[in-house]
Amino acid sequence: KVTIDLTHAHFWDITAVSSLDKVVIKFRREGAAVEIVGMSEATETIVDKFGVHNDPKEVEKLMAGH
Repeated sequence: KVTIDLTHAHFWDITAVSSLDKVVIKFRREGAAVEIVGMSEATETIVDKFGVHNDPKEVEKLMAGH
């Protein structure tokens, strides 16, 4: 199990969300359960809007290029 603590992080743009997606997807592909904790309301809003790590169709599209 992997816990990603974002208590002291603030995501400002889609690049940060994309980086989070890549990390979460990589851990999940290796069989780890990933929990993200400590998101501020602003960070959670941008991750919900642009993040794909919880959308299986989008994850497949992202991984098709790798």
